[in-house]
Amino acid sequence: MHSQMNLSAAQFRILVIFYSLGDTILVVPGSLTADSKQEAWIPAILGVGVGVFLVWMYIKLSSLYPNKTLMELNEAILGKWLGKFVSLLFVASTLLFCSQVLFYVGSFLTTRIIIQTPMLAVHILFMGIVIVGVRLGIETIARCAEILFPWFVIPFLILVFSIFPQIHYENLQPLLEVGVKPIIRSILVFTSITSLTFIVLLTVFPAHVAEPDQRNRAFFTGSLIGGGIMIIILLLGILVLGNTYTRIALYPSYELARRIEVADFLKNIEVIMAIMWFLSLYFKTSLYYYATVSGLAQILELKNYRILTLPLGIIAVTFSLIVYPSIPYEQTWDRDTWIPYSLLFGLFYPLGLLIVGKIRVKHSASLSK
Repeated sequence: MHSQMNLSAAQFRILVIFYSLGDTILVVPGSLTADSKQEAWIPAILGVGVGVFLVWMYIKLSSLYPNKTLMELNEAILGKWLGKFVSLLFVASTLLFCSQVLFYVGSFLTTRIIIQTPMLAVHILFMGIVIVGVRLGIETIARCAEILFPWFVIPFLILVFSIFPQIHYENLQPLLEVGVKPIIRSILVFTSITSLTFIVLLTVFPAHVAEPDQRNRAFFTGSLIGGGIMIIILLLGILVLGNTYTRIALYPSYELARRIEVADFLKNIEVIMAIMWFLSLYFKTSLYYYATVSGLAQILELKNYRILTLPLGIIAVTFSLIVYPSIPYEQTWDRDTWIPYSLLFGLFYPLGLLIVGKIRVKHSASLSK
């Protein structure tokens, strides 16, 4: 159903950067400082290291059958029917994640920027753009990411250099105060949002990525760059806003951007953060949605996934209105349910596949001798 080698390694690296940021730009600072306070940057750094390990595991898994997507890996390793069942659970999860990201988009816009606009209208418009991108194909999404990446980097640099004069280094003190348990929980929170869903990228990697000698490195460097950007934003939030305000603010990174003042006349340019967030969210949602429609098409053995884009898009928009009944419910879900769910999805599931796959490959090799 899929053609091979459609993306360059550089394009895939940019997709990984956008994907690793996604909704984390506005969500992670508050989530981490809630547990680790002024030391939240420490679990963020450690979380990037855990993310590198996860990428290594996903690369090892994909190397068992380099020309297969994740859905095809499921069937090759687990057998046809069990593989299809696991793939169906995976597709249901990515559709849920897509709906959650839509909620974040609508919630942010209707509470901070276009307050009187119905959330449904925001979800329909945003999802419509996602559907168009996915229908055009993963190659088009990757080229779009390559073109728009400078428009992410420039606002990020403006944010960093504009807010730098307002830094207060004493906000990082006292050091090593919170203890081990909050740090470990914060590592789990950071990893669950940024890295544990990287397995979604196996619907693209390596089957759709050219340059075999560079694509593994692109996966690693993309995750490191995305994690580095997130650490910088988190540090700026603590250094400028303080850990207390970062902890209680609904969107601390947006509040950080609102503090930008240049020469006493350039103010209220928090749209910079909004531009960064929208770009990364678009590509993360597109990859979730591509995984959903292409995965379901492979389960149903359809020749073309495009027939599924509109009906599944309608379902995603519908779910986005009910997946989180309220923001307090969403915060409770993120705190109590999301971490074990993401561990099952992004660690135990691929680890089980890797173990069974290695046994199966070794057994096949021994039989062929």
